[in-house]
Parts: sequence; C-alpha cells; structure tokens
Amino acid sequence: MVNATKGLYISCDIPMAQFIINMNASLPQSQKFIFHVLDNTHLFVRPEVASMIKAAIATFREQNTYEKPS
Repeated sequence: MVNATKGLYISCDIPMAQFIINMNASLPQSQKFIFHVLDNTHLFVRPEVASMIKAAIATFREQNTYEKPS
C-alpha cells in the first residue's frame, strides 16, 4: 500500500534551513510543520505554512541586512 503526503519541498542554503528548523522547534507539537528533513539543504513541510515561512524569512532578512550609515 502506498502512503502519500501532500507537502511543500523547500530547497535552500544551510543557514536558512537551520532557521526554518529552529522556527519549527519553537512551536508547540500541534503546530509543527516539518514532515521530514531530507538533508542539510532540503525540507519537506506542510503546504499551508508557505506564507508563514516566507513572512518569517522576510522579517529575518530585514533585521539582518546591513544599511550603510548616512
């Protein structure tokens, strides 16, 4: 019997994957969204959390972007 799960495949660099894994770990068990960590740069997650992950990454990048002083 085949057991299939619909999900979202994420391919990213190692630091971003660790950011997503840490974000998942900070949530309660009922809200965890990672189905499987495939390797250091690939994750398989629930498809409905795509916008949440994108928003968290955008916020993270804004906080960590260097702006040259005027």
